[in-house]
Amino acid sequence: MVKILELASNEIVQQVSELYMQVWKSEDLSIKERILKHSTYEGFRGFIIMTEEDRVIGFAYGYTSLPGQFYHELLAKELNEEEYKLWLQDCFEFVELAVHPSFRKEGYGKMLITKLLEDVNNKTTILTTQMDNTSARSLYESLQWKVLKAPFYPGNSKEPYVIMGKELN
Repeated sequence: MVKILELASNEIVQQVSELYMQVWKSEDLSIKERILKHSTYEGFRGFIIMTEEDRVIGFAYGYTSLPGQFYHELLAKELNEEEYKLWLQDCFEFVELAVHPSFRKEGYGKMLITKLLEDVNNKTTILTTQMDNTSARSLYESLQWKVLKAPFYPGNSKEPYVIMGKELN
């Protein structure tokens, strides 16, 4: 049995950053600061999945994508005017999703995505993921996300990404 909670307290954010580093095999300590910064953005929503033993095994978060934000500007450069109006003008930016490797393929990613987007009032949602991350891409495609652009090289990345979007009701 698991429970879904809001990503709120500092203790939870600490567990989330540890999970992030474990999932992405990263030493990126700035994830905690990024989450805390993003939590101040308009429309921020974040959820975690915890075991009965109060261990965070997955999380997802995002916020309203607005001009002036780093990733909004990065994505805006990749889209033409018509695509920008459709996808970024009234958009919820899906920033992160991670599920602990030993809890994958159990529906937790889908639960987190569904919960995160449940009460979002934006017209669209957009995300990026690595082009070769086939498990993430197939998860998103099973939830009716579509590829908007591939390849996409965010910032100074040499690794190709894909921009995916979904229209919301």
